[in-house]
This record gives sequence, structure tokens and C-alpha cells, in this order.
Amino acid sequence: MSGAGRAGQPDFFDVSLVVLGAVLMSLKGIIAKLMYQQNVSVEALILLRGWIALPLVLAWAMYRIGPRRLLSVRSDLALGAGLAGITCYYLGTWFDFVALTMIDASLERVLMFSYPAMVVVARAITQRRWPAPKVLAAVALTYFGILCAVGGVAQSLWQANGVGAALVLAAAASFAYYLMANERFTNSAPSEAFIVYASCGAALGLTLHFAVFGSSGELLLSAHAWGLLFLMTAFTNVLPLFLFSASMQRLGAQRASIISSIGPPATIGIAVVVLGESMHPIQVLGTLLIIGGVVVLEARRAVT
Repeated sequence: MSGAGRAGQPDFFDVSLVVLGAVLMSLKGIIAKLMYQQNVSVEALILLRGWIALPLVLAWAMYRIGPRRLLSVRSDLALGAGLAGITCYYLGTWFDFVALTMIDASLERVLMFSYPAMVVVARAITQRRWPAPKVLAAVALTYFGILCAVGGVAQSLWQANGVGAALVLAAAASFAYYLMANERFTNSAPSEAFIVYASCGAALGLTLHFAVFGSSGELLLSAHAWGLLFLMTAFTNVLPLFLFSASMQRLGAQRASIISSIGPPATIGIAVVVLGESMHPIQVLGTLLIIGGVVVLEARRAVT
């Protein structure tokens, strides 16, 4: 029985929180595109985003679990969380934001949404056990959707999107690893502590990265760019975390994942209006296949 089954029927308020969180997260790529138009570099963007998010996450953890539980985490767990943060919030974020300089925000969000299928494949490898046939079918559907979303049989789309899409898929793989590490961590310590230690690891990695590849002049942003940066960090990164956390206990992680599938269509719609993006019909088909595969995967988990 899942967490949703124990908590009972989710109400409209909890569903609304997840929908709002998913829509806010869908704005990340769009705001990044707007910041690139303000001549903000990738290195400056990810560094400042990571450091602005850190105190917000820390304050949230202090409120939720207090300093004693946060500092009582075993050192090996803290190091593991830090490694997950470096992998996902540093390397994965860098892959993702570099990709956004190459491909549309709508395609980026669709490809990032493939991470549940990656989790299934990773678990099958580590556990040396084949998933159920329905799960394999859902994974196959997702990966066929990826092929269509990148370009299908259109060579011109592959040439335009290939490198950027590969970077986004690497970012999605890093997020899949992050989720699996989070799952192991929370068997022994609070999830809030995991997020804090992961954020600390990411901030360290981002700082070292900027020291090597960035320059101090890149941190001199315009007032408009600073506004976009705070908007991105607070409303597409930290606030969705709070919204999902507030609803997860009653709604259940699996049902929340299904509801959050509104994210990619929301990104596509907003990107059309704000950035003037458009998708080839084969890419629209790929989007539907990816979302369908994720919904099948999560719906199956929700009833087991």
C-alpha cells in the first residue's frame, strides 16, 4: 500500500499545491532563456542560483527538523548526500543550463521528465532483476518518446538538437541518481537533512567550478537580471520544494508524480507565448509518449 492509500483520498488543496509546484518548476528554462538574453553566463547563473538557494533551504530545514537533528546525521550519510548534490545540483545543473543555450526550453523540460524511466533501468541493473512487463513497456514508450522529441526521422532536427538533448539526458540521469540516493539516505535520517547536505555539496562544487571557468566580471549583473535570478531561485527551485513537501504526506509520492506531469505541457505553452517557441509534430508526439510512459510507471506504483 502506498503513502497515498494510507492517507486516504487526496483533497483539492493538496492537488492544487502539486499542480502549482509543477507549473512553477516548468518556468525554470524559460527564465534561464530570458537571463541569457541579458548576457548572463551559464557559470554565473548556476553559481548565484546555488548560493541564493542554500540559506533558503537551510532555513526550511531548521524550521522542519531543528539544528539538533540536522547536525546529528552520521558523517557517511552527510558525505553521501554531499556527493549526490555535487552530481545533481552541480554537474547535472551545469549540463542542463548549457543545454538551454542550444535547445528550446520546451524540449529541455520534456527530456528532463524522462528521469523516472532512468530510475527503473538503474534499479533493474543494481538489483539484477527484470522489471514487470508493463513496466518495461512503459520504459520503452518513454525512450521511444525521447527519440521522437529529439527529432524522430527528421535529420535537421537531430542536427539542431542532438548535443543539447544529450546534455539534458545526462542531467536527467544525475537527477535519477539523486532520487535514489535520497531514498537510501531517508532510511536513516530526515529528508530535510539530505537536501541541506546536498545543497552544501553543490555550493562547494559550483564555487570551485566558477573559480576555474568563471571570472568576477561575470557576477556584475543588471538589476533586471538580478530580479530574474531571484525569481528563478525562489519560485522555480525553493518554493516548489515547499509545495511538494506540504502535500506529499497526504497525497503520496506516486500520485504527486503523476499530477506533476502537467509540467512539460505547461512549459510548452508558456514557451510559445513568452519565447515564441514551437515544436515539430514529431516532437509533440514524443512529448505525449514520454508523459504517457511516466504516467503508466507512476500509476502502477501508486496501486502496488
